[in-house]
Amino acid sequence: MKDDKYKPMAILLTYTLDILMTFGGIALIFILYKTFSSITEGNRLKYIFNSLIFFTGTSLLLAILYELRAILKSVIKAGPFTMKNVKALNLIAVFSFMITICYLINYFYNNQFKSFQIISIDATGIHTDTEFLIFFFAGSLILILAKVYKIAVEVKEENDFTI
Repeated sequence: MKDDKYKPMAILLTYTLDILMTFGGIALIFILYKTFSSITEGNRLKYIFNSLIFFTGTSLLLAILYELRAILKSVIKAGPFTMKNVKALNLIAVFSFMITICYLINYFYNNQFKSFQIISIDATGIHTDTEFLIFFFAGSLILILAKVYKIAVEVKEENDFTI
């Protein structure tokens, strides 16, 4: 990073991502343990399939955090406009789309579409069943950002070769 005034913020964000990844990994293991320890004989296949969906989605979230951390480290060392960051953003977009698919599989496999509500407000709070849309739109936005970054990298490389 050429401007050191942003370095402390980038380092703080890196530590925050480390904490989130650690917490996410521990939560993943704990929830999977609790799920497998409560399997009954009649619902074994359904528990295993739901656990697989959960494991896949959570692993993808952890992978997104890892890629964000790699982008931050790259920004600290070399600056933001590198092809490595473009590839990381593309991966994050793909992971977001895969999480969208996990949510949709969950909706249809567990018949949650029957009680689907875009939003509901009651005494316990605000509830929404649109998580899959959040990840879909986030993936789309990150994919656009990756294309913009790719153009910026190409312009930067072209300018670096100009004397």
